[in-house]
Amino acid sequence: MIRKGLKDAVPVIAGYFPIAMAFGILAGGAGINQLDGVLISAIVYAGASQFMAVSMLSTGMGPIGIIFAVFFMNFRHFIMSASVRAKLKRTKKRFFPIIGFFLTDESYSIISFKEDIDDHRYLITLEVSAYLSWVAGTAAGYIFGGFIPAVIAESMGIALYALLLSLLIPAYKKEKSALLLALLSGGLNTFLIKGTGLESGAGFILSVVSVSLAATLYKEVWTKKNEGVVNDEC
Repeated sequence: MIRKGLKDAVPVIAGYFPIAMAFGILAGGAGINQLDGVLISAIVYAGASQFMAVSMLSTGMGPIGIIFAVFFMNFRHFIMSASVRAKLKRTKKRFFPIIGFFLTDESYSIISFKEDIDDHRYLITLEVSAYLSWVAGTAAGYIFGGFIPAVIAESMGIALYALLLSLLIPAYKKEKSALLLALLSGGLNTFLIKGTGLESGAGFILSVVSVSLAATLYKEVWTKKNEGVVNDEC
């Protein structure tokens, strides 16, 4: 199972390393020292959220706003962890915290297509291999960032948008309304910041929470209405 975990981790490793390098380069350019940058990757370990946090730090946003923004952006991990947990019948509970911490969108996508993943050796090998690639890539970004021309280093910021799209596109394929919700959140955030002068971190949190709550309430009302129509027809 260890060999299988390593084999399945190869495409994730290949994708993580260059993106992590981009993060290391951007973090260094934002004034974050190498130790702190590597620790962010080692402790936070959340691709798009790390890019977002560095962007927020560079704009002078306070720690509370950044913490809340990262929390909401990574809220989906609770659902992914619960989904994986439901498949684990033989795996001992003492391995659950490890499996949960190292779980990412990419490793989850691999796990979700596998029939038999109920083995901690496979899961931990898969996830930790990807994790080490991410942390090593961040360190490499700091090391080699100084040898990369400034114009290329600055263009690495596009990796943030690529990561955000990688989260949005699968959600859109599964639920068409995901794109509308993303646009509504972005529009409300822009209005709150530009139109009212609200601090960017507060605007981000307020827009995400407001649109998410409105969408949830709308879906619940719509579902109950449809159920009522079906019952009336019966």
